[in-house]
Amino acid sequence: MAINPQSTIAGPARRQETLPAAVWEHLVLHNRPAGTCLIYFLPGGTIACHDAGAGVFFERYVIPALRHPDVCGQALAGKTSRIEPGSPPQIWELVPGVLISALPHVERRQVRGILAIAARSEGFRLGEDVLRLCSMFGLDATWLAQQARHVPAHTAQHLGIGNSVMLSLLSDRLRLNALEQELNTLSTQLANAYEELTLIEQISGGMRVNRRSADFFRQACLDVMQVMQVRGMGVVVRSDKLEHPPVLYGDLSLPPGQVHRLADELLPMLRTRKNFLLVNDLAADKRLGWLGEFASRLIAVPMLRGEQVLGCLFGLDKLAGDFDSVDAKLLTSISNESAIYLENAILFGDVHGLMMGLLHSLTSAVDAKDAYTCGHSERVALLARHVARQLSLDDYQVERTYMAGLLHDVGKIGIPESVLQKTGRLTPEEFEVMKKHPLIGARILADVKEMADVVPGVLHHHERYDGRGYPNNLAGKSIPLVGRIICLADCFDAMTSNRTYRRALPLEVALTEIRRCSGTQFDPELAEIFLAIRPDDFRALLRDHQLAAKRLLELQESLRAA
Repeated sequence: MAINPQSTIAGPARRQETLPAAVWEHLVLHNRPAGTCLIYFLPGGTIACHDAGAGVFFERYVIPALRHPDVCGQALAGKTSRIEPGSPPQIWELVPGVLISALPHVERRQVRGILAIAARSEGFRLGEDVLRLCSMFGLDATWLAQQARHVPAHTAQHLGIGNSVMLSLLSDRLRLNALEQELNTLSTQLANAYEELTLIEQISGGMRVNRRSADFFRQACLDVMQVMQVRGMGVVVRSDKLEHPPVLYGDLSLPPGQVHRLADELLPMLRTRKNFLLVNDLAADKRLGWLGEFASRLIAVPMLRGEQVLGCLFGLDKLAGDFDSVDAKLLTSISNESAIYLENAILFGDVHGLMMGLLHSLTSAVDAKDAYTCGHSERVALLARHVARQLSLDDYQVERTYMAGLLHDVGKIGIPESVLQKTGRLTPEEFEVMKKHPLIGARILADVKEMADVVPGVLHHHERYDGRGYPNNLAGKSIPLVGRIICLADCFDAMTSNRTYRRALPLEVALTEIRRCSGTQFDPELAEIFLAIRPDDFRALLRDHQLAAKRLLELQESLRAA
């Protein structure tokens, strides 16, 4: 089946009046075996579409005659215009030797068009009127007569019955087509909703309060970019307690400084609007016209908690079409989830800061019991963290290693000052007392659920790789990794610090001692990593904490003087 392209779309104003292609194809396939031609007229008499595969008799003779203004123009326009919703079937003899059965196609009590069937009449012959049309259309009359013999003749009664069947079929197919479209629309909406819900679930699943904001927003932007099909997705976070540098992900990039400029201009707008911003012609926008050099369209949504704008998410250049309210709704949902994450991250930061402040106070209290160990816990924590990073541990494990180093000597709170501050060597009995501080520290932290992964480092930082350490005489890899790391950092700082019983060893001497004890006191793999650190890096690592240690030492001396 072929549809005449010139008649199917008669112009922009009438495009909406034509039948769906799938419906028309179904009708002509059912009608064609009868040897007739199915035609659909608009109310003004214009042919909207016809069966171009019905045969050359119709294509070369009947259709041109119906379209020609001097042959059927006025008569056809008059007949179609007089058809009303309740009009009975009509038989037209507008073209010599041809019968046309016409019925109104009615939708919502309005005549949408006229469905017609054209057929050769039983009285077709090469009379004067047919010969005149052959001359007008440049047809050979004998050839036309031969073509007509291949087309079955029909009576008006037969055409009327066939047309009624076709009209019923048309109504049924239009209903089915509408249902299919509705089903497709619903299916698309469901697919989009599922994709959006999956995206929101993915982002919600990544909302761990201890996750770095940069990691969270990077993954969120990449996920949103894939679902919304945009060239660039960015985020801006600016609050009193948390700030995330403006960043743009994706194929679209802006020159240096322009992302910050965009952030500086977007946030005031969104703080005023408290709602999404859509700009589908950036070049023409008075406020953001400068961005039109790099992108065409923009969508931005504020991250709101209450009335406070914590930041915003923004997208640039949708790959297909303009940004719309559907995009804004999706991005608003993501923005709301992100705002919850930000609020929780800020609260977590406050709690974490408070906890770290308390831990530093606790370790300072331990260090304050002995002027010679002033700043020791902080230095051990820094060294342990540096080694953990060299081992490529993840950020969380690195931070927990630092915390274990900070608290490794917390058990010394339970050790008498007479033992801690003794200027000479400890007696065996005093050493047994000193050896209790890992157990005391572990017991202090045992009831704090959040410190469960820190306790092994506190408890086992005096174990030796050869099994001759304390408190449990563990050996080799049976000693927790964090314990082996802190053992190394603790001994190095002890060697390079002044103690009551000796002066600090030079850095190079301490490193030589670590190499000598590798495989006996220290894990050999960790020792190699430690020894690979340059001496200047050690000095730089500890330099920033010397002033704090000096202040703590002055505090100790002032307390003793009082």
